[in-house]
Amino acid sequence: MDGAAAAPEIQEAERRIAHVPLVLNRRNFNWLTQRISSVVEQPAPRWWWVIFAITASAAIFGLFCIGYQISTGVGTWGNQVPVGWAWDITNFVFWIGIGHAGTLISAILFLLRQKWRTSINRSAEAMTLFAVICAAIFPG
Repeated sequence: MDGAAAAPEIQEAERRIAHVPLVLNRRNFNWLTQRISSVVEQPAPRWWWVIFAITASAAIFGLFCIGYQISTGVGTWGNQVPVGWAWDITNFVFWIGIGHAGTLISAILFLLRQKWRTSINRSAEAMTLFAVICAAIFPG
Protein backbone atom coordinates (compact mmCIF):
# COMPACT_ATOMS: atom_id res chain seq x y z
CA MET A 1 0.00 0.00 0.00
CA ASP A 2 1.55 3.29 -1.00
CA GLY A 3 1.18 6.65 0.74
CA ALA A 4 -0.81 8.21 -2.12
CA ALA A 5 -3.76 5.84 -1.63
CA ALA A 6 -3.88 6.40 2.15
CA ALA A 7 -3.74 10.21 1.92
CA PRO A 8 -7.42 10.79 0.90
CA GLU A 9 -8.62 8.55 3.75
CA ILE A 10 -6.53 10.48 6.26
CA GLN A 11 -7.75 13.82 4.91
CA GLU A 12 -11.38 12.66 5.11
CA ALA A 13 -10.90 11.54 8.74
CA GLU A 14 -9.26 14.86 9.65
CA ARG A 15 -12.12 16.77 8.03
CA ARG A 16 -14.70 14.79 10.03
CA ILE A 17 -12.79 15.36 13.27
CA ALA A 18 -12.49 19.10 12.61
CA HIS A 19 -16.27 19.57 12.22
CA VAL A 20 -17.44 17.96 15.46
CA PRO A 21 -19.81 20.44 17.15
CA LEU A 22 -18.65 21.86 20.45
CA VAL A 23 -22.15 22.10 21.91
CA LEU A 24 -23.93 18.76 21.68
CA ASN A 25 -27.66 17.97 22.12
CA ARG A 26 -28.55 20.95 19.93
CA ARG A 27 -28.39 23.40 22.80
CA ASN A 28 -27.65 27.04 22.06
CA PHE A 29 -24.83 29.13 23.47
CA ASN A 30 -27.17 30.94 25.86
CA TRP A 31 -27.91 27.63 27.62
CA LEU A 32 -24.18 26.89 27.86
CA THR A 33 -23.46 30.37 29.24
CA GLN A 34 -26.19 29.97 31.86
CA ARG A 35 -24.81 26.58 32.93
CA ILE A 36 -21.26 27.91 33.30
CA SER A 37 -22.15 31.19 34.98
CA SER A 38 -24.63 29.59 37.39
CA VAL A 39 -21.69 28.05 39.25
CA VAL A 40 -20.35 31.45 40.32
CA GLU A 41 -23.70 33.20 40.61
CA GLN A 42 -25.09 30.81 43.22
CA PRO A 43 -24.40 31.35 46.92
CA ALA A 44 -21.23 29.68 48.17
CA PRO A 45 -21.75 26.32 49.89
CA ARG A 46 -21.17 25.87 53.63
CA TRP A 47 -17.84 24.02 53.19
CA TRP A 48 -16.47 27.01 51.25
CA TRP A 49 -17.32 29.36 54.13
CA VAL A 50 -15.69 27.00 56.64
CA ILE A 51 -12.45 26.88 54.62
CA PHE A 52 -12.61 30.64 54.09
CA ALA A 53 -12.99 31.22 57.85
CA ILE A 54 -10.00 28.98 58.60
CA THR A 55 -7.87 30.71 55.97
CA ALA A 56 -8.93 34.19 57.10
CA SER A 57 -8.12 33.26 60.71
CA ALA A 58 -4.66 32.08 59.66
CA ALA A 59 -4.09 35.31 57.71
CA ILE A 60 -5.19 37.48 60.65
CA PHE A 61 -2.93 35.47 62.99
CA GLY A 62 -0.03 35.96 60.54
CA LEU A 63 -0.64 39.71 60.43
CA PHE A 64 -0.75 39.78 64.24
CA CYS A 65 2.58 37.90 64.38
CA ILE A 66 4.23 40.27 61.91
CA GLY A 67 2.90 43.27 63.87
CA TYR A 68 4.19 41.75 67.12
CA GLN A 69 7.62 41.20 65.59
CA ILE A 70 7.80 44.74 64.23
CA SER A 71 6.72 46.24 67.56
CA THR A 72 8.93 43.99 69.73
CA GLY A 73 11.95 43.57 67.47
CA VAL A 74 13.86 40.74 65.87
CA GLY A 75 14.66 39.27 69.27
CA THR A 76 11.41 37.34 68.94
CA TRP A 77 13.20 35.15 66.39
CA GLY A 78 15.99 34.26 68.79
CA ASN A 79 18.52 36.76 67.50
CA GLN A 80 20.61 37.17 70.67
CA VAL A 81 24.37 37.45 71.09
CA PRO A 82 25.14 33.68 71.19
CA VAL A 83 22.99 33.04 68.13
CA GLY A 84 25.02 33.88 65.03
CA TRP A 85 22.38 33.16 62.41
CA ALA A 86 18.81 33.56 63.56
CA TRP A 87 15.74 32.37 61.69
CA ASP A 88 15.03 35.66 59.92
CA ILE A 89 18.59 36.07 58.66
CA THR A 90 18.69 32.47 57.43
CA ASN A 91 15.40 32.88 55.58
CA PHE A 92 16.46 36.19 54.09
CA VAL A 93 19.67 34.67 52.72
CA PHE A 94 17.75 31.61 51.45
CA TRP A 95 15.21 33.67 49.50
CA ILE A 96 17.85 35.98 48.08
CA GLY A 97 19.75 32.87 46.95
CA ILE A 98 16.63 31.53 45.23
CA GLY A 99 16.25 34.89 43.52
CA HIS A 100 19.84 34.72 42.31
CA ALA A 101 19.22 31.22 40.97
CA GLY A 102 16.25 32.41 38.90
CA THR A 103 18.30 35.26 37.48
CA LEU A 104 21.17 32.88 36.70
CA ILE A 105 18.90 30.42 34.89
CA SER A 106 17.40 33.21 32.81
CA ALA A 107 20.79 34.75 32.00
CA ILE A 108 22.42 31.46 30.98
CA LEU A 109 19.58 30.57 28.64
CA PHE A 110 19.66 34.07 27.16
CA LEU A 111 23.44 34.04 26.68
CA LEU A 112 23.33 30.64 25.00
CA ARG A 113 20.53 31.90 22.70
CA GLN A 114 18.29 28.91 23.32
CA LYS A 115 15.18 28.96 21.14
CA TRP A 116 13.08 27.10 23.76
CA ARG A 117 13.93 29.44 26.65
CA THR A 118 10.81 31.64 26.65
CA SER A 119 8.59 29.69 29.04
CA ILE A 120 11.49 28.73 31.30
CA ASN A 121 12.65 32.36 31.41
CA ARG A 122 9.18 33.48 32.44
CA SER A 123 9.11 30.93 35.25
CA ALA A 124 12.66 31.79 36.35
CA GLU A 125 11.98 35.53 36.36
CA ALA A 126 8.69 35.04 38.22
CA MET A 127 10.57 32.86 40.72
CA THR A 128 13.09 35.67 41.17
CA LEU A 129 10.37 38.25 41.70
CA PHE A 130 8.48 36.16 44.26
CA ALA A 131 11.70 35.19 46.05
CA VAL A 132 12.60 38.85 46.53
CA ILE A 133 9.08 39.54 47.82
CA CYS A 134 9.44 36.63 50.26
CA ALA A 135 12.83 37.97 51.39
CA ALA A 136 11.27 41.38 52.02
CA ILE A 137 8.99 40.01 54.76
CA PHE A 138 12.01 39.27 56.97
CA PRO A 139 13.04 42.60 58.52
CA GLY A 140 16.72 42.78 59.22
